[in-house]
Amino acid sequence: MRAKALVLSSEPVAERMAGPAIRAVELATALAAEHDVTLAAPGARSSPDGMSHLDAGFADYEVLVAAAREHDVVVAQELPPSLLGRLAALPVRLVLDLYNPVVVEVLEAVAAKPDRAQRRIQGLIANRALAQCAVADLVVCASERQRDLWLGGMALAGLIELDAYRRDPSLRSLVDVVPFGIPAQPAPDPSGVIRAAFPAIGQSDRILLWAGGIWGWLDAATPIRAMAQLDGVHLVFMGVGRPGLEETGQAVFATRAREIARAEGLDGERVHFNDGWVPYAERGAWLAEADLGVSAHLDHLEARFSFRTRILDYLWAGVPVVTSKGDALGDLVEARGLGRAVEPGDVDGFAAACRSLLGDRQEHDAARARIDELRPTLVWSEVARPLVAWCGRIHELPPRRPRRDILRRAARAQYRRALAETIQRDGIQAAARRVGRRVRRWARRG
Repeated sequence: MRAKALVLSSEPVAERMAGPAIRAVELATALAAEHDVTLAAPGARSSPDGMSHLDAGFADYEVLVAAAREHDVVVAQELPPSLLGRLAALPVRLVLDLYNPVVVEVLEAVAAKPDRAQRRIQGLIANRALAQCAVADLVVCASERQRDLWLGGMALAGLIELDAYRRDPSLRSLVDVVPFGIPAQPAPDPSGVIRAAFPAIGQSDRILLWAGGIWGWLDAATPIRAMAQLDGVHLVFMGVGRPGLEETGQAVFATRAREIARAEGLDGERVHFNDGWVPYAERGAWLAEADLGVSAHLDHLEARFSFRTRILDYLWAGVPVVTSKGDALGDLVEARGLGRAVEPGDVDGFAAACRSLLGDRQEHDAARARIDELRPTLVWSEVARPLVAWCGRIHELPPRRPRRDILRRAARAQYRRALAETIQRDGIQAAARRVGRRVRRWARRG
């Protein structure tokens, strides 16, 4: 069956994109091979070939609800509870993409806030995530480890229905794995873009590339400090200016990384920060010039359920990896010999792993050969197969009955936070007007 699918992006689809927008575009493209697809994003002017586009973000409730009525399936990352409730009332199938395990990530993301705010935000995020699971016809995530996380949460909340289990004891039709992928086309050849951006890097110097941003749950300090043990090697942070960075509350961690590099006497000498964000279409040239791709994280719960998409970029470009152990892709690097994985926070071990791969051409080439062998299984068209197939057989699956009680609890938590923020920012009168508008909207719908 050919379905009409509406894919929603919470972030603009533009030249410079971070993970959420990239994933929305690539899943829409994979779906468009077999289905009729509309890609909705804030500020959208066009979409990739083979699909329609809609200029609408998550705040454009009425536009998105109207569009959903014209489609068979809606695919979206975590939705605001109020919008989720509107969509759940329609005869449309909902695919909720929970590839980012925010219920765990939030433990680190709010660490700098006061204790009371940490607990409030944690509760809000937990309610929102559970609401997605309570409404979705299909939940997709990035790894089997994440699948266990969501299935466990759903089981404890009573969201695994006996009828669904009897029909499909594996529950793949309810929760399945759709990882991040890589492009089918090969990465470009090196063009010298990194050395042009940082003239201190000589032609014979080796380059370690940290792709992606610097977040609070990552460990930029370990590769920076490892540089003291590596001669003729430069560490480049590919981008610290993620689109919408201020909204994430994570800008401080790039500043701290610079402070560490400065304290080590390495900033601008052998550790370099690209202040912008490399356009999606241009990132391949940066990746191709690297000798090693690096990633590091701390020994946190977040790492166990994370899926470091930057490591996939290294594999796309055929670049061996040095990373921390403990997450899904670190385990893949270690198990498949795609580079080296070291204990979190081990500066000496990180330096030794880099030195070994850079100094032993045979080991480096063997890792590249294993990456080449694995790469075809990682392309978007392959990893998205479960989603594409599910959309093609929705007529075989009875629609799920959403748990309205869980959805209402998440909506109440969202409204309480929004009301408190409005009072603090705009005053009690503005808050009263906001409540009045919402009551009138409910009345019109009722």
